[in-house]
Amino acid sequence: MKRFLILLMTLGIVLACEKSEPSNQEADRERLDMMKREILDRIDAVPCENPEDWQVEALGSKPCGGPWGYVPYPHVADESGELLALIKEYNQSEAEYNEKYNITSDCRAEPKPTGVRCVDGKAELYTMALN
Repeated sequence: MKRFLILLMTLGIVLACEKSEPSNQEADRERLDMMKREILDRIDAVPCENPEDWQVEALGSKPCGGPWGYVPYPHVADESGELLALIKEYNQSEAEYNEKYNITSDCRAEPKPTGVRCVDGKAELYTMALN
């Protein structure tokens, strides 16, 4: 009887811990969200004075392939390539997350913006309209 009570208590503790901690999938998604926020914060911190110092970079990884979207990338300001490496790591990590958790999405290809322009010191993506 004593062993049974100990077993029940142990099981109760294990179940309580499982409910209070986020699942692996939730934790992995939070990690990806933090990586994305860091990327966007770093981009926002770079003043845009010359659009030629910027390029369009894919961000994210759709389960069907291709990116979720694009960001302006300050290639001149990122001399060490640290930001670009972070973007590539994020894209790879999201692709692995999609595969690991069997994530699905639409398979619509996101159109790549034409370029980057500077608006009030901030980089902004644009797409030229086709007529």
